[in-house]
Amino acid sequence: MSTYETAETKYITVKDITFAYRLFGNENDTNPLVFNQHFRANIDRWDPQLINSIAVTRPVLLIDNSGVGRSTGEIPLTYTEWAANIISVVEALKIPKVDVLGHSMGGFVAQMMALNAPHLVRKVILAGTGPSYGEGVEAGSSAVLSQLAGAETEEEAKAAVVRSFFSLGEKTQQAGQEWWARVKAARKDQKGYLGPEATQRQLAAAGNYFDPEKRAEGSYDRLGEIKQPVFIANGSNDIVIPTVNSWVMFQKIPNAELHLFPDSGHGFLDEYPVEFAKLINAFLDK
Repeated sequence: MSTYETAETKYITVKDITFAYRLFGNENDTNPLVFNQHFRANIDRWDPQLINSIAVTRPVLLIDNSGVGRSTGEIPLTYTEWAANIISVVEALKIPKVDVLGHSMGGFVAQMMALNAPHLVRKVILAGTGPSYGEGVEAGSSAVLSQLAGAETEEEAKAAVVRSFFSLGEKTQQAGQEWWARVKAARKDQKGYLGPEATQRQLAAAGNYFDPEKRAEGSYDRLGEIKQPVFIANGSNDIVIPTVNSWVMFQKIPNAELHLFPDSGHGFLDEYPVEFAKLINAFLDK
């Protein structure tokens, strides 16, 4: 069985865009779990402990959206288009049904996938994310976002991500350093974080998602339409996408459950990768 470290990168062309993907794990009859990545990151930036703890039980599908990592094309300016890209890849691979996980911005995509392709999406996992503009939704720290967006070197990216994804205590910051080391050691020839132009396109997509004048295009007013079982998880103090937004989704999605990890933030899934994987596997196996 292939693992996160050994899975082959493959390519598929859909509508003139060539998408990079990795499909691996336990080749049983369960639905593949599709992962949607966070701001500026690609399929080389997942935590191997998290991914392997899930892949041992079911197939895992990692996809670089258009304009990200090894995929061609431009980054779309709406998450509806991001979701449409992932849906088109799944359909091109002739996979009849998938489960979907999204972290951070990837969670915005996962919501739109569930809403716009209910025939394809069986269950949804929303990690460290939130809905679009609406009552009760809180914005994250603008200073933190600026640091994440402005990091130009690998060391600057490491400092910004570890400081914003993990609580500031000595133990949790050490956990962040260990996570970064795991990711960097997992695969050779890794793609780095997005450059300035592509980063600005991702920020523009976020701007559209949270624009009050484009509220109808987002997820907030449609959360009640999500009929799939949904597992919402976050850290107890997320400063990137505030934890209260997880509570807002929990209240508005009919068939949702919520789990908060203690003394953790946006990167809770990298601080508790094995524990989170167990919860994911249990949720998907219900």
